[in-house]
Amino acid sequence: MGKAHKYIHSKIEIRQDQMKSFQHPHYVITINDITLNDYLNQNTRSSSFDLLVPPIDLFDNRDQQKVLELLSFTNVALPILVCSDDMDFSCTVVAANVEETKDYIIWKTFGYGVDMSKPIHVPPLTFEKDVYREFVEAFKGFIQKYLAHETSLKECPDHISSGND
Repeated sequence: MGKAHKYIHSKIEIRQDQMKSFQHPHYVITINDITLNDYLNQNTRSSSFDLLVPPIDLFDNRDQQKVLELLSFTNVALPILVCSDDMDFSCTVVAANVEETKDYIIWKTFGYGVDMSKPIHVPPLTFEKDVYREFVEAFKGFIQKYLAHETSLKECPDHISSGND
């Protein structure tokens, strides 16, 4: 019997949706039909994660590229939520240690910072590989759409930023 059997198999998705605490829709990661924010809040008995969002539309394209690259790997610390005010790695970042077993992908531990220097004590999450691959592809798709939009804005010399881009 493999180690993954002691974990509950979870469903994971990413999409744009209305979240509490936000006026406009944001990207949201859901675990078994609740937001990742609520999963973390419930398991830490806090509301510390309410204003965090998945790292899509980051202000620094190097940070954005790093997330895109890390999504392709396992056995890494993957940034999964960032501060919605700063939208970069300089403020609050929540990362998950992504491990791969023969049959599953496990978010085994969670922590603050890209280096996970401060642990967040919540139960691990286990995903079937095909479900996790669908999540990763959707996540990458949202990032690539954002990067393509950013590139098109830079290539358009007549574009005048209104501050709403």
